[in-house]
Amino acid sequence: MNMLGLTRRVAGGGQLALKQLVRTTSTSASGRQTHAVAATFEGEKTRPRPVSEVPGPPIFPVMGSIPTMMTYREFYQDKIHHIFFKMVDQYGPIVRFKMPNWAPGVLVARPEDKEIVMRATKDNPIRNAVTSLKKVRDETVDNFFDKNGGLLTEQGDKWWRLRRAVQTPMMKPKNVEAYMPEVDAVTMLFLDRIASLQQEHGEMPDNFLHEMYKFSFEAVSVVALSRRMGCLDPHLSPDSQAVRIIQIVRDLFKTMHACEFTGPLWKIYPTPTFKKLKRIHQELLELALTNIKATEAALQEALKEPGAEDRELTLMEQLLLRPELNYKDVVTLILDMIFAGIDTVTHFLAFTLYLLAKNPEAQKRLQQEVDQVLKDSPETLTPSHIAKLPYLKAVTKESLRVIPVAIAVLRELTSDVVLSGYNIPKGHIVLMLNYEDAQKDTAFPRPREFLPERWLRGNKLAASHPYALLPFGAGTRMCIGRRLAEQEIYVFLARVMQRYTVDYNYGEMDSTMQLSLKPSQPLRFTFTERRT
Repeated sequence: MNMLGLTRRVAGGGQLALKQLVRTTSTSASGRQTHAVAATFEGEKTRPRPVSEVPGPPIFPVMGSIPTMMTYREFYQDKIHHIFFKMVDQYGPIVRFKMPNWAPGVLVARPEDKEIVMRATKDNPIRNAVTSLKKVRDETVDNFFDKNGGLLTEQGDKWWRLRRAVQTPMMKPKNVEAYMPEVDAVTMLFLDRIASLQQEHGEMPDNFLHEMYKFSFEAVSVVALSRRMGCLDPHLSPDSQAVRIIQIVRDLFKTMHACEFTGPLWKIYPTPTFKKLKRIHQELLELALTNIKATEAALQEALKEPGAEDRELTLMEQLLLRPELNYKDVVTLILDMIFAGIDTVTHFLAFTLYLLAKNPEAQKRLQQEVDQVLKDSPETLTPSHIAKLPYLKAVTKESLRVIPVAIAVLRELTSDVVLSGYNIPKGHIVLMLNYEDAQKDTAFPRPREFLPERWLRGNKLAASHPYALLPFGAGTRMCIGRRLAEQEIYVFLARVMQRYTVDYNYGEMDSTMQLSLKPSQPLRFTFTERRT
């Protein structure tokens, strides 16, 4: 079954098989090592071909590949990812393209090429993908960010200073697991909300995606802000601060997408779209600061209580105590946690519920695993419960493969590399698609099927290459919130499967793109209670 409703042809043959990697080492200005990577291919006796010979659509002055992309109806439906997939199907697993706001580049689909790029850029991973957000933060009122836009927008030494400082607080398992009880409590509240909506409507209403945004915001708030926002209150006012933040986040993604995938005029002239981006980002910053200050005040009061010196520090406290970080660094990180946590996790969970609904055998197997591990109906999930749920983790990986919320990983090359027989020069970008190879032999056997078991140890359906799927990136620039997001996903899916069977009776679900993928149809799921 084609889960995305796409016609994605498997293009045939003619691609040279990667035989070996040759790496040479040099030293960057920052003192970190960089690697120039070359490759030799079976049957290839000549030098690599120049980047100008990489197949692809015509590239025009200023607008790059956009005029060609505009010939696809998907361009006007916020489905640019479909166009990328079609380009790979048409031209092969490496495609030359140019976006107006990016350097010249190539799309790649082969995992061997992805590995070359990730290894070549591992010591200085440049991901200059949200240039509009960088410009907004550089021009913020009162220069709040001091030209340091955070992990999402900075590169080189500016980025490395932040990443090195937040790596341990954000990725240490003990720190992440400390929030599992609160995330579990938020999830249980949301399950009750589902029950209420099911009873009222007979299925989830058309605005159920908005309800899921509320859940994700509440869950990320207990981590980023150490407090509840009241998002799951059934009487929450549409004019509440929490609802406003959710709406701003949705507008931010939509507006950034419009800036990144249109012409570069906003870089030299404040277009209406860019003005909107600045305005809503400023509003989000002010709302975030209000809540951060409220959290700080509550923490100060907590320090006055007996025994306070023996309690575990919150994530915010750990970050504020890092000598390498200033206050604005911490605010920026929390700001990014909020808007990334609301959007991407929500969309992933929506797609996963859909895939489980459309694959009842996989759903049943997951329910059986959850029933076995949670047979004592624990009031709170623990890390030991999650550790005993391998099929749940396999479902998560398979969902990320079938409907990749993050459609690609982007890197700017810091040295020349050879990809699929072509020399790709330093300074070019490489967009590595989380999409199966457009070749006869794909990285995943039976790629069109939702088969979570492929991710279980020893399964014959496993990926043929470790770089076939990079949903969180890889290496030092891997998503900093990965473990927090995975924990929220695991808890949510375990609790939903423990209580409900989910159905979706409205055909295939498609997706639209606003930097990340989101469902393009209402989430009219039916949740049937499994037990009382």
